[in-house]
Amino acid sequence: MLQECETSPQFSCNDRLDVRFRRHFIFRTHVKPMSSSKRTLVVAGGGGGDALAALMVARTLGLAPNEVAYATIVWERTIYDPSPGPRGPGDFATIKPVGAHNHAIDGTSALKDPAVTFIPRLADTFGVSYYLMNIRRGAKHVRDQLRELHALHGFEEIVVVDVGGDILARGDEETLRSPTADGLALAGMYDAPVDVHVAVAGFGLDGELSKIHMANIEAELPLDTDYASPKPITNTIASDFMSAFKWLPSEVSGMTCAAALGYRGTAEIRSSGMKVELTDESPLVRTYPFEAVWQRNEIAQACRDTTSLDETEAIVESFGQTSELDYERRSAKNLEPRGDTTAPAILDDEQIETLDVCLMMYCDEAKGEGVDYLSIRRIAKVLGLDRNQLEQFRSYLAETYPERLNPPIWVC
Repeated sequence: MLQECETSPQFSCNDRLDVRFRRHFIFRTHVKPMSSSKRTLVVAGGGGGDALAALMVARTLGLAPNEVAYATIVWERTIYDPSPGPRGPGDFATIKPVGAHNHAIDGTSALKDPAVTFIPRLADTFGVSYYLMNIRRGAKHVRDQLRELHALHGFEEIVVVDVGGDILARGDEETLRSPTADGLALAGMYDAPVDVHVAVAGFGLDGELSKIHMANIEAELPLDTDYASPKPITNTIASDFMSAFKWLPSEVSGMTCAAALGYRGTAEIRSSGMKVELTDESPLVRTYPFEAVWQRNEIAQACRDTTSLDETEAIVESFGQTSELDYERRSAKNLEPRGDTTAPAILDDEQIETLDVCLMMYCDEAKGEGVDYLSIRRIAKVLGLDRNQLEQFRSYLAETYPERLNPPIWVC
C-alpha cells in the first residue's frame, strides 16, 4: 500500500413523576407510531457513534418515541478530547443533575475546554437527551445509576446498543480494540431490575471480529425471543440520520448507515487501515438476550464488581488485551495532534493541492487492492492531518468532489 504522506425518558411522563425531573428530557415527536409500548431505556454501549446508533436502533426495533429514554458513555477520540478515558460529570462545564447518581446531557451541556464531545449536539439535533453512564466509577456505580433511574421512571426493559458487535466477543480475540467500554457497559447491566437485551448493528464493521469469530457468534448465540428476526435499518431511517456524519466523527455507525443506503464493497478504516465489508447483512439489527451475551463475554463477567477504571484496565490487561486507555495515552503523545476546532485553518492552496494529489495516488493503489471506500478517519491518518487540517480538507473535498464524499464514506 502507498506509504502514508508526511506533508425520558419521557416515559409518557405520568403524574407520579416529579416535575423537576421532566424538564431534563426532550423527546422526538416526528417518528411514526410503533408496535411496542414498553418503557425502554436504550443504552449506547460504547458512547460516541453508538449514541447516534441508539436512535437508529430504537426506530428500527419499533420503540415508541414517547416511551424511550437514552443513556450513553461519553468517550471521544483523543483528537477531540485530550484526556484519555471516558468522561464523568465532573468533566463537564454544564450538565444537569438528576437524582443522587445521574446526570442528563442535553443541547446546552459541554465538556470543560479543551475537550469536545458530540453528545450535546446529537441531543440538540434529534430532540433527545441522554443520561451519562459514568463508567469511570466502575460497573457497581452503573448499577446504582440504573436502580435510581428505574425507581424514578419505572422503565420496563433495557436495550444495550453496540455497533460492530465486539460486545459479543469472549475477550481473548486478538482483534479486539475496545474491550474496556464494552466490558463495563455489559457488566453495569448485571442484575438489572428489568429485562436486558443487547442489540447489535453493523455486525463486523468495526473490524474487531474476524470472519471466524463472527461465524462462531452466529452459531453460538441465540437471538432474543422478543426480537426473533434481525430487522434492517431502512433507507428511510438511514436518510434521517446520515447528514449527522458531516460533523459526527463516527466510522462504524456511519458505515452502518451507509450500508442501509445501499453502499456495498470494501472499506478501509481506522488509523491502522483495517478492511471491512459493507454487505446486505450490515444494516441488520440483531438482538440477543442479555444472559447469553453475559455468559459469553468473560471480560464483562470479570468487571462485574469493579469500582474504578484502574480496576477495569487491570482486568482487561489480564486477558492479554490492550485497553483503550493505553492506546489513547500513546495516541496523545505520538499519533494525533490536537487543536481548537475554532482555530483558523492552516492549509494554504498549495498544500491542499498536494494533499489532493496524495489522496488520489493513495486511492489508486487502494483500488488495486480491492478497496472501494476510505473512511474520513483513515484519510486523516494517511495524509497526516490534525483536527483543524482535517476539517479544512474535508470541506475542500465536499466542494470539489461532492459525488465522492458522503461522510464518513469517501469513494475511491
